[in-house]
Amino acid sequence: MKKLFLPIFGSITIFANAQNNEVSVEKSIFNIQTGFVGIWVNNEFKLSNSIVLHSEVGIEPTWFVGQGSQWHPNFRLEPRNYYNLTRRTEKGLDISNNSGNFWGIAFNYRPDTIIFSNEKGLKGIESYSIVPKWGIRRNLGKNFNYETGIGFGFRHETNYGNYGEIDLHFRIGYSF
Repeated sequence: MKKLFLPIFGSITIFANAQNNEVSVEKSIFNIQTGFVGIWVNNEFKLSNSIVLHSEVGIEPTWFVGQGSQWHPNFRLEPRNYYNLTRRTEKGLDISNNSGNFWGIAFNYRPDTIIFSNEKGLKGIESYSIVPKWGIRRNLGKNFNYETGIGFGFRHETNYGNYGEIDLHFRIGYSF
């Protein structure tokens, strides 16, 4: 019995340690970010070793040619796959706070609520969009980070029709 127990126990221990040493995204991260225009609060919740659910609430502008601008809320759910964490670890690079490259699909909802407008009479535009995108996230010290991404997708404005949407962002943030 002892001859059988030791090899089995040793194999289980080695397998458990190998599982614990796998490269993985963080369990849950809260961030506040700002870009050229806008401010966002988001959370990344771990779904697997490389996939997170990025949920976000932000305030951002819409510009109308010759009519001014309006600031409105934006709600986003975005599954992200951080695909290069193992390679970054092998090179000795930092992966804390999900520092890596990612692919994602952003699902946005913008209600017709206007928080601020510099032109009277502008009405809010309710819209939905789906944008596949690629991006990177890197740390700037312990809790500061930057994130940039690009994508092209589909946007539906409730009263106006369908359009292409370009998602291009550069943000600096702080992780809690």
